[in-house]
Amino acid sequence: MTRARTPARDGPDNIPMEASEELKGMAAKLIWWQPPEVSFTQPRRLLGQVMTLGDWQEVAAFKAAYGWDAFKDALLNAEPGLFDRKSWLMWRRFFGLPVPELPRRAFLKEFAL
Repeated sequence: MTRARTPARDGPDNIPMEASEELKGMAAKLIWWQPPEVSFTQPRRLLGQVMTLGDWQEVAAFKAAYGWDAFKDALLNAEPGLFDRKSWLMWRRFFGLPVPELPRRAFLKEFAL
């Protein structure tokens, strides 16, 4: 597999130089509760949101900026609650990875049936 690409940074707000206005608009749509400048400082969260809620055009745009290795890293380090079952299964299969249970918040584990 190719080496993970770390996007070049553009100033103190940590937005990748590759982050066009189009990417910023997509980030604002996918993580609507915070400014895109904040979302770009949390690439795993941002890419996880792209994989869960984004369409293929959005996936392709972020892939061009970050590369597949960053998507795989976001999947392997997913925080609980980020992925739904369908996206979790699809992306794990896309990368040829085993499909364990979704990451769960600690308090939910106590109540699992």
